[in-house]
Amino acid sequence: MNKKIRKIHLGKKVNCKKSCSPCKLLSMLTLVLIFLIIQISTISSIGITPGRTSFNYEPNAHKEVSFSVVNTENKDMSVVLFVRGVLNGSVILNRAYDEFSSTDGSKSFVYSLTMPPSMGAPGLYETEIVALEMPRDLQSSGTFVGATVAVVTQLHVYVPYPDKYLEGKMEIISDDDGKTLFFLPVVNRGKLDIVSARATIEIYTALNEKVATVETDYTSVNSLQRAELIGEWIPNVHPGKYLAIATLIYDNEVSEIQKEFNVGEALIEIEELYVNDFSLGEIAKFNALVNNKWSNPIKDSYLNILVYNNDGQVMADFKSPNYNLGALSKSEMVAYWDTAGVHKGTYDGKLVLWYGVKSTEKNIELDISENKIGVSGITGRVLVRGKSEGLGTNTLIIILIGVLIFVNVIWFIIIKKFMRKKK
Repeated sequence: MNKKIRKIHLGKKVNCKKSCSPCKLLSMLTLVLIFLIIQISTISSIGITPGRTSFNYEPNAHKEVSFSVVNTENKDMSVVLFVRGVLNGSVILNRAYDEFSSTDGSKSFVYSLTMPPSMGAPGLYETEIVALEMPRDLQSSGTFVGATVAVVTQLHVYVPYPDKYLEGKMEIISDDDGKTLFFLPVVNRGKLDIVSARATIEIYTALNEKVATVETDYTSVNSLQRAELIGEWIPNVHPGKYLAIATLIYDNEVSEIQKEFNVGEALIEIEELYVNDFSLGEIAKFNALVNNKWSNPIKDSYLNILVYNNDGQVMADFKSPNYNLGALSKSEMVAYWDTAGVHKGTYDGKLVLWYGVKSTEKNIELDISENKIGVSGITGRVLVRGKSEGLGTNTLIIILIGVLIFVNVIWFIIIKKFMRKKK
């Protein structure tokens, strides 16, 4: 790289050459940050539908498939399309380039598939049609350097097995009556019909203890056709996470599907909150007895207690250390409050139990006297409620821009020091 960076400093022309490794390093870092900012700002600017099209293999069969590219941000852009995957030589696009204006919500495209006269081993063959977002008027400008966004629509071609082959998945839902329903959509990927198919579902706890066995109905499945097996279970177990292992049994053949699922919801009871040996103006020790009725441990849980003054403003906000709550067990949690400057009286408060990104909370009332803190409003059921968190795209962009500015300031300082040494 023979290009030189020139800058006017004190009326003199100065060259920063290849040997200036700090310059090269910081320049590369700056380019990386610019690239990340561009990528984040262009996420999800286009979409594509449908996400997938599937066919069973037929020698020399011809198929035409329509799909749409969606301009989700209603902006001016170009779209370049191409095919990748094992069948890329068998797929032809009706056009490989198009331009969108801000008023174009979506545009339709077509690709044709001509299946080969023969294919290899039985199973799934995957191909992707890729739509790549580019700047508007790409054909006239000819070149582009920068970040791009790509979306794909999948093409799946299944080569049948020579005999019987049952493929399935499992969906588990709970209805309003408290029943757990197991839905197993299955497909016969073989060339021969299946006379009788069923499933046996065994349910295990997190400790690998079997708690139930569920049998589905029976069904026949013709070659390359779909069917559905259904099982029903009325849980008589503690709320928590469980593992369902479904064994598909069809004409003396077997296969297995596994899936985790929840029974009920995470239920926590804060049974007690009390303060012993208290004197106003000193540190109060709050003891909380928490009952985890979930059949799995809850890690990194802590208490957060808020106390409000008569104007509804937070006058105290204190937390406990982190605790691990055992499955189906009670635990004691402790939090401390320095009551220096606090006056006697009745105060509203809030007790929040955090674990991960979820929380339970309860409104409480504190009756504070010279030698006692009475707490009311604790007993009763507390249900889990989610808490949203995370950095949004705009926040990430602002942070990266701030880092970029900082890097450039450091860059100028290093260059200035380097120039002084050269003098």
